[in-house]
Amino acid sequence: MNNGTSFQKAIRFFTLGTASVGFIGYIPYRLIPFSKWKGSGFLGTLAGWSLLWLIPAQGTLFWTLLFGVLFLSVWVSHYAEKWLTYDDPRIVIDELIGVWVSAALLPRTLWPMLGAFILFRFFDVLKGPWGRWVARLPGGFGVVADDILAGILANVCVRILYWIHGYI
Repeated sequence: MNNGTSFQKAIRFFTLGTASVGFIGYIPYRLIPFSKWKGSGFLGTLAGWSLLWLIPAQGTLFWTLLFGVLFLSVWVSHYAEKWLTYDDPRIVIDELIGVWVSAALLPRTLWPMLGAFILFRFFDVLKGPWGRWVARLPGGFGVVADDILAGILANVCVRILYWIHGYI
């Protein structure tokens, strides 16, 4: 058995598994084989939102995890799209990091977190000219950049809404 081939298969498995957040990005492809809108982005966002409740809202650990997952998402997205297609819907780690950005430094209570989730999905689906522009960046940067931008827009909107209502 050729060890180089086994190693390459292991790297591919790790990369695709990480890019699809434990292969959850593949679930809709099993359920809805011929539809363009499969919902894998929603599943990736839901996975990221669920993990947010397990990590601190701020501090060194939060920033280490945020930037570590950001760099990991760019790397695995870059290589995953070489095996899949450009910004393939099965790549959902960009939604995970995008929803983390949308909730960055917000209180870990239901309403700010729910607002971050909903507004992130809104801006991620909407894209707008800003999202299409940054998505043209090369490789994994383009895959992740539009979600980071959607997360920043969602975070700012949640802060404005909660500031208006006197919560933050």
